[in-house]
Amino acid sequence: MTMLAAIPYAGGFPIDDLMQDVAARLKRRGLRLGGVVQHNDAACDDRCMVMSLEDLGSGRRFPISQDLGAGAAGCHLDAAGLAAASAAFAGALAERADIVMVNKFGKQEALGEGLRQEIAEAVMAGLPLLIAVRRDFLSAWRDFVGDGWIELEADGEIVERWVLDVAGVPA
Repeated sequence: MTMLAAIPYAGGFPIDDLMQDVAARLKRRGLRLGGVVQHNDAACDDRCMVMSLEDLGSGRRFPISQDLGAGAAGCHLDAAGLAAASAAFAGALAERADIVMVNKFGKQEALGEGLRQEIAEAVMAGLPLLIAVRRDFLSAWRDFVGDGWIELEADGEIVERWVLDVAGVPA
């Protein structure tokens, strides 16, 4: 069975809500989760969202956005927050999580930064990994992981069923 699945999605699709929903479903089933999901908590002067990553193992949140002020066209990703969130993966590896979830493979990961190293470590450790990939980053995703992954539809029930299968949990 393929241990790596990606959910391709179009810009504007509420992928963060889907990933949060899947994580909540899996927690209710008693699975040990590792990795991170993104929360968009509030608008910052209509230019961006106040973003944070939730460590699925501990529930701790790490802010990952910073408002650049009135002259900015949007928010700027806070690299320090992203680096702090990478600790979520160390716990997932040490505790052998049933599934590692990653909020998304985005611009930072496509550039070789962000959570790219942590994604690679989870895959190399043989842990099942679920990630969202915006369609405009699919080429970079394929360059990064090759062909050893499956594509899942952006549907909570389908994603949950794949996770249960890969984790060996009866539906």
